[in-house]
Amino acid sequence: MVKRGAIIAAVGQSNTPDLVTINQINPIYVTFSVPEQNLSQIRKLMTAGKLKVEATPLDDERPEEGILTFIDNAVDNATGTIQLKGTFEDREKRLWPGQFVRVVLTLATQSGAIIVPSQAIENGQGGQYVFVVKPDLSVESRSVTVNRSLGGEAVIEKGLQPGEIVVTEGQLRLVPGAKVEIKNPPGTAGKSS
Repeated sequence: MVKRGAIIAAVGQSNTPDLVTINQINPIYVTFSVPEQNLSQIRKLMTAGKLKVEATPLDDERPEEGILTFIDNAVDNATGTIQLKGTFEDREKRLWPGQFVRVVLTLATQSGAIIVPSQAIENGQGGQYVFVVKPDLSVESRSVTVNRSLGGEAVIEKGLQPGEIVVTEGQLRLVPGAKVEIKNPPGTAGKSS
């Protein structure tokens, strides 16, 4: 950090520049923040076992897996977030000091969950509901209980059965019994013919 011929002072004085910076890359630490309302759940789950953290470099699709190893002891009042740190072995050296990455902290895994696109959920006077497509391509309005939503998807706790088809577009024009047309039948999303 210092060029040849520069004048430096003794260590410990306020104007002393750093002579060198050493970054540890194995294991490497990824620091990220989460909203403070998630803190109690994270602390509870961390005491029960190791929490999985995934970090994906912005120019890559394959995540590196690590574990949550640190929770800061104070909430940042300016942002309302708490800083966390994940530790990654990163044997392939895909993560680098100062690099930006996408981070996913897995708090729990729920098997057998019914998931629908969030845009299928409508709000009405009786609560949340979806339009379910029946075999004759007519629709019925069905009350649902949403457990949680994340990333454009909602986990349905009550109201739907596995395999049922829900309407995701044009709900404002629908009434129970109306006929619909399925643009992408199940299992064909993203396929071209």
